Amino acid sequence: MTYSQAITYLYGLQRYGVKLGIENIQRLLGAVGDPHRQFPSVLIGGTNGKGSTAAFLSSILGAAGYRVGLYTSPHLLEFTERIQVDGQAIAGTDVAALVDELRAVIANFFPVPYRSHPTFFEVTTALAFLHFVRSKVDYAVVEVGMGGRFDATNILDAQVAVITNIALEHEEYLGKTLGAIAAEKAGIIKEATRVVTAVNASEAMAVITDVCRQRGATLVDVRSTYDWQIHRSDLSGQQFSVGEKGRPTETLDIGLLGRHQVINAVAALAAIRLLRTAGATISENSIRKGLRRAQWPGRLQLFPGRPLIILDGAHNPAGAIALRAFLEEQRFAGHLTLVFGVLQDKNWIAMLQELAPLAKRVVLTRPESERAADPRHLQEAERFCPKLEIVEDVAEAIALAEAVTDPEDAVVVTGSLFVISAALRALRAQGTRT
Repeated sequence: MTYSQAITYLYGLQRYGVKLGIENIQRLLGAVGDPHRQFPSVLIGGTNGKGSTAAFLSSILGAAGYRVGLYTSPHLLEFTERIQVDGQAIAGTDVAALVDELRAVIANFFPVPYRSHPTFFEVTTALAFLHFVRSKVDYAVVEVGMGGRFDATNILDAQVAVITNIALEHEEYLGKTLGAIAAEKAGIIKEATRVVTAVNASEAMAVITDVCRQRGATLVDVRSTYDWQIHRSDLSGQQFSVGEKGRPTETLDIGLLGRHQVINAVAALAAIRLLRTAGATISENSIRKGLRRAQWPGRLQLFPGRPLIILDGAHNPAGAIALRAFLEEQRFAGHLTLVFGVLQDKNWIAMLQELAPLAKRVVLTRPESERAADPRHLQEAERFCPKLEIVEDVAEAIALAEAVTDPEDAVVVTGSLFVISAALRALRAQGTRT
């Protein structure tokens, strides 16, 4: 099997849709030797900030000398980005070999196709865990796909569980209130484990606290445990001081932009300190180095030029609020063109209500996804920005935005990671912006 054939097979599994529950992944992993039991892990759930927190954690562990597996989703440009060891994406040949192996297992263990056949995410998760075992990782940092309780990644008995924040999302699967969604995400909390959360909604926090109490889990609420102060937040990065309440602080730097990334960094710091209690050897210097080196493409990623281009994967109202705060703080409000594309199941009105008033002009486009919202159906955006244009192709939308934007202003591309993926390909093709 070639890499191309493997990818075709994997994406063909999308016809089995989304299946909530861990029975399939349990059965699949059991057939290949339970790889998920062969490495310690950190499992990261939440609404926004999961990927960034995972990037911070894996970078710190790597700086401490550990061999680290990182599993995230979705990818931006290439499937292999989802599965990394020590910052290196899995090789295409390894994907092909593992898919071939898993396909044979599935044929033997899942004889009734549509009732129990593993999904794309389940097979990808099994692939990642097998790769981690065969790469002999010391730790795996794993991002929950959706929810938590019934997500395939919840097969892990993680040493530390992190819940970054909770906002309304995927209501058709997770529930229509913050409390209901929190209950699903708190499903990653296991008996007598260690938990870190940065949740700030009281309704959600009450659920997480109660689940921890019921399961005898140690809970670290970073908002009540730590004090931090941001000293610098600009287009070159951020510097902040942090310490447990009543104790001395230390000064740290991160390259990720936006004040919301600081709390993700603090959550990662709290998780690292819990890993220490479980036996990990991680120096303060490794923490500083790891935070400073962490990268997470497509999240407030800058492409210098005139105009400046800013890509951000904000894909829900909470993400749009964080993006708006960054744009206002950095004085881009009123000095930008917004390129916006969104999936049809997202609350795009709330997102545009946050972002469109900051723009001189809005260009609506179509994400490269079968779930994309038709930009012609988003014209209610006119309520928030009078100058509105529709360009379905993302690359052409960005080209138009560059042409009509003053050189000292910015083009902001957002709304979906599928839009960011197309934007990255377009900007790389330009060459001058890479």
